[in-house]
Amino acid sequence: MEPEKRSPFALVCDEAHIYLPVKNDADAVEKQALATFERIAKEGRKYGVSLVVVSQRPSDVSRTILSQCNNFLILRLTNDADQNVVRKLIPDSMVGLTDMLPLLDTGEALLLGDAILLPTRIKLDKPALEPASGTLNFWSDWSDKSSNEEAIRLAVETLRRQTRVQEEPLN
Repeated sequence: MEPEKRSPFALVCDEAHIYLPVKNDADAVEKQALATFERIAKEGRKYGVSLVVVSQRPSDVSRTILSQCNNFLILRLTNDADQNVVRKLIPDSMVGLTDMLPLLDTGEALLLGDAILLPTRIKLDKPALEPASGTLNFWSDWSDKSSNEEAIRLAVETLRRQTRVQEEPLN
């Protein structure tokens, strides 16, 4: 496309740890896809293409891609490996900020990078339509519901067969 006709855009890579893995963990097909995304991360800016990399597990995301990120919105991280990846990505003068990562509350985040003058701890608004991804309330869910023994038996059979197809059990 001619430079004057280009329109900048961003590709959002949600759950990036699944398909933008650390190279050592990638199979042959993933390595090909990873090479493409790494090239976008390294060279895309001059063409107006950006990546928004979203992951709950930054330690499992390609270091090449993460190293090209200029801005970070970091929510609570309790895993040491994930915290260490973040420490390596931010300037040495800000490494102390990572001490608060395991202490952030639900919806709180640390915002830092080129887009903001000073690192800032922020509280995100809850979405109007909340996702159905919250952690189940273990105690109430397990105490209020009775077991469906037939469903459990079918689930165990399915696991044994390693398939979702409902076949007749072998007698």
